[in-house]
Amino acid sequence: MAVRMYRVSSPKYSNKIDDRSDCLMIRTSRTSDLSVLLSLTADTFEHHKRLSPHFHPDVLTPYTLESLGQMLDSEQHLCLTSLDGDDITGYLFGKWTAPAPDRFKPVRILNVTDVGVTFSHRSSGTGRQLMQAAEELALERKVDAVRLNVWAVNDRAATFYEELGFEPLYTNLQKSLVQQ
Repeated sequence: MAVRMYRVSSPKYSNKIDDRSDCLMIRTSRTSDLSVLLSLTADTFEHHKRLSPHFHPDVLTPYTLESLGQMLDSEQHLCLTSLDGDDITGYLFGKWTAPAPDRFKPVRILNVTDVGVTFSHRSSGTGRQLMQAAEELALERKVDAVRLNVWAVNDRAATFYEELGFEPLYTNLQKSLVQQ
């Protein structure tokens, strides 16, 4: 995918005390972003580990520089980076899926697999604008739906996605058989 840039104006968030720019740039991720993205995925994963005991305590991030590089090089993946000036403030990773003949109506889907925003930019509109850019790209590709998963313990994320118009599709339940 060629590098695409989106300048997203967000006057709703421009009156913040820290006087941030009212323009956030979202573009496809670049190889030069990888080390910062790896660090940011570690921050996001650490946040998830605080929310749930299901994550392995010794794993810092589910990614490596190599796996992120492979995602960037793959036509099946969407990798977006948000910037405030020269600073990377967030990312969105997704995977394009083609219709599969199964028991459900075949649809083209963008599966958003991971979204992360730096602590300093949370609640500033960065996540919303990353999702907006992903949806615009999905519409250009004639995708039928955008899907994502949210951990049940992540109420803030669930509320955020519901505000963006996402609705529950199915519920995945688990019963632990290990005594604690």
